[in-house]
Amino acid sequence: MKHTVVKVAAPLLFDKSTTVRNAAAGALRNLSACGSHDICNLLVEQDVMTPLSALIQKYAADWQPSKKNFEDKVDEVTDTFNQAVHLLWNLCESSSTAVKYFNSGNLLPVLAKCLEVSVFGMDTAIAVAQCLLIVTEDNPTSVSKLQGSSSLLQKLLDLEGSEPAVLLLRTLSCGLTLNLNYGKVLSLSPTTVTQLVCNLSATLSVDHRKALNSFTSNLPLDEAAETPKQKDMSESVTAMQYLLEAQKIAVELLANICTGDDDEDAMDQDSSDSSSVDLLSDSGLAEEDVVSVAEKFSLSVPSEVHESLVSGQLVQKVEEKTQLPAENVCEILKNNVDGKHIFNKLLELRCHALLCLSNLIAGLEVEDLGGTSNLYQMWLHIGLLIFKQTDQSDTKLLEAATSALREALRKLAEVNCNLFEELTESDLQLMFNAEMQCPDANVRTNLIRSIGLLGMIFTKSMETKSQTLLKNIGKFLLDICNRESELWVTIEAVDTIMDVFGEDETDIAAAQINLVEKLQTLLPSLKHKVRLQRKSLGDHYLVVTTVSTNLSRFIKYKSKRVSLIGQTNGHGI
Repeated sequence: MKHTVVKVAAPLLFDKSTTVRNAAAGALRNLSACGSHDICNLLVEQDVMTPLSALIQKYAADWQPSKKNFEDKVDEVTDTFNQAVHLLWNLCESSSTAVKYFNSGNLLPVLAKCLEVSVFGMDTAIAVAQCLLIVTEDNPTSVSKLQGSSSLLQKLLDLEGSEPAVLLLRTLSCGLTLNLNYGKVLSLSPTTVTQLVCNLSATLSVDHRKALNSFTSNLPLDEAAETPKQKDMSESVTAMQYLLEAQKIAVELLANICTGDDDEDAMDQDSSDSSSVDLLSDSGLAEEDVVSVAEKFSLSVPSEVHESLVSGQLVQKVEEKTQLPAENVCEILKNNVDGKHIFNKLLELRCHALLCLSNLIAGLEVEDLGGTSNLYQMWLHIGLLIFKQTDQSDTKLLEAATSALREALRKLAEVNCNLFEELTESDLQLMFNAEMQCPDANVRTNLIRSIGLLGMIFTKSMETKSQTLLKNIGKFLLDICNRESELWVTIEAVDTIMDVFGEDETDIAAAQINLVEKLQTLLPSLKHKVRLQRKSLGDHYLVVTTVSTNLSRFIKYKSKRVSLIGQTNGHGI
């Protein structure tokens, strides 16, 4: 980029020579794929979109691939188009400016016609569908133009077969169908919704670990050696990439479907469980009634989707995608040139599957998730992944995993799960250590809320062990309030404390850890920080100010409760 190679290569996209155009498109596509989003933005800034748009417009006329047999080598002109579409896809995914160029250049009609598999072949149709999935997301200009291709999309939804290419194209068409309705599942007919979920279920039914076992067993030991099987191997690599990409898109779409048409409201819980209104002033509750500002959001799965999710065992299939193949398979992938790219796709699939699992857990009833015991095992699996198998610097994975962990615990707390008797102080310490060592505020918040939910579960038991764990949780949350650098995370910890110790059954434990006294000491400095940072809190402002206000009332209420303990000889009030 420093050597302005783009300014040299971009004009070559419109060179007279088909070979030069092909080389330029391939080079720029690789540059956009191998770099970061910043690289794609630089490509746009250096005006790659002008010659790229002109190149794609060359295919607006009655162009068709010259090869009738798409299993043969693709002709150079078609390959150039595919490379250009991939480049366009990468740019539009990273740059809103590129999307504006796409709209103004009227490129969608050129691409949309290439969804006709019988004319343009599977690979071209897939490349076009991937690009269109990006550019039609919340883009009314492109959506209105794609409406005319709805019959083509229906043909793709109806494609038969279980080959990775078919699975990917069918899954992409599910995404495009949703985009045409701006993600509003309820605006689709019940028949269409059922077909979408069934298609996604079929994509996720393929055992990706078994497929990877088979794939790695056929990888050549000597990558440099020329073998007759190289063409077959190349096709296997493409098929594996298609499968993992299809499954990643499938879990992304399922996650969106499960939020219904209230996506933005539902997603607010990712930043905080706290209500944006003051529970006391807006609800008319007396001080004695204050428990916490935290409200439990519940994602509502549309009824049209619910039956298909349950009957298709989608929760089980998504959970399976959070698991990697055997360690030796992963090592083979990481030590092979083609395998490295596939391994990265595998990690992306796992991350997106965890986010999808979080939404599924939040939106379904415990019975739909396989019952309390199955959900508890799911929680254990996610916990093992977070606390024993994941590098604590892998923020993306940790945020997805802790989100799923939090939702699983929330559901288990709602049904008063009694399966936590085996949990030990050492197990809790693993969670404490993870929170203390984590550099990401969102992950710390998920862990704080998860620890708080465990505390709420322990409040239901008067056993000595449970009370000990409850007190350990209280001490840890108080410690967070004194050492956390981010004010809004501190507020999350304060709100969690009010969640856990708002129950009257916690009065004795609260007294034994001096909860009221420590919160009274914290309150002045907390209010001072809120005043100082009021203008810089952004989206956290309402939550921060509300919780800090409610804390004063909580302290007053809890101090009355704790003061009565001595008068009742230490028994619960």
